[in-house]
Amino acid sequence: MKRNRLVFALFFLLLNNAIPVISDNSAIDQNNFKIILEPKWENLENDQERIAHFGGKWILAGSITFKKKVKDYIRLSQITLQWSGPYLEKLTGSLYEKNFEKTFYPIQDFFISDGIWNKKAQTLTLTFDRLCLLQAVNTFLLVLTIPVDQEESVKTGSFSIADMSLPEEFKESIKAQKLSLSFNTIGCKV
Repeated sequence: MKRNRLVFALFFLLLNNAIPVISDNSAIDQNNFKIILEPKWENLENDQERIAHFGGKWILAGSITFKKKVKDYIRLSQITLQWSGPYLEKLTGSLYEKNFEKTFYPIQDFFISDGIWNKKAQTLTLTFDRLCLLQAVNTFLLVLTIPVDQEESVKTGSFSIADMSLPEEFKESIKAQKLSLSFNTIGCKV
């Protein structure tokens, strides 16, 4: 049994070190890396019994898409979202990976992470439960569990990605674009 664990650990170590990762950040071409935030406000659960069970409505709040034009693998281990809006004592959120072949529903097959809310910093940190290697396009979906009495407050605010949680290649994309998931602009014509 110990030998199997040792072989597995050695295999994982070799695999992990064999994956190419961009290391020369000075040569990063920002046209190769893009993040797209798309706000939504889709109620995934109208059933009063489930709302009571989960402590609020399940709301598909938005999508976070990472696009890259380089073949190198880039590791993503967490996304931290900074809240701007009315003070929130508590917020529950989860991250899922979008499957483009199926209609989205927050099920375990697509689950990435449950968020940890920091009420002092007003941040939601979503740490990935397993290693994520970004491909040409990866889309993640943010699902919030919002108590019915807080729904209107949350709709008046927005989330932005804290660049400290991003791979170096994507940090400039956030600074240049000033991206946010702004719920109060949903449905507004530009």
